[in-house]
Amino acid sequence: MTRRLLVVITVVVACGASAVRAQVPAAPPVVPIPAGADGAKIFAVTCAACHLATGLGAEGKIPPLAGSEWVVGDEGRLVRIILHGLAGEVEVQGETFSGAMPTWGGAFTDEQIASVASYVRRSWGNKAPAVLPTTVARIRQATQARKTPWTVRELLRDGS
Repeated sequence: MTRRLLVVITVVVACGASAVRAQVPAAPPVVPIPAGADGAKIFAVTCAACHLATGLGAEGKIPPLAGSEWVVGDEGRLVRIILHGLAGEVEVQGETFSGAMPTWGGAFTDEQIASVASYVRRSWGNKAPAVLPTTVARIRQATQARKTPWTVRELLRDGS
């Protein structure tokens, strides 16, 4: 299975095929992500199907990234979510969402994760510092034994 196909399957499974069809008029073209790709390209290929190109998410289904306290807050929390995913209920901007964010840690390098996290933290009016690849590497190393997505309770309990 090629990486491109795996990305598409992961996005469809994570969002649910009906949610993707209902919220995105046409699926973005599947393009290979070159090593060192910038965050905007990574976002367009892997994240926009669920969170939309606007970062507003799918109302009532997929949380927004624009103005999200989970995005502009602790960078370690965001990196953990990107690396290992998130399952269960999460409150964003006072609205509760229930679903699952896929795990991206195995698909991307530290540089790529730092790049997409930085892109999200600086887009759609968000104003948060960039995430460094060394931060991603440190968190990846510290959480390498993790095999399941995070829950909000775990992320908040760990102070991250």
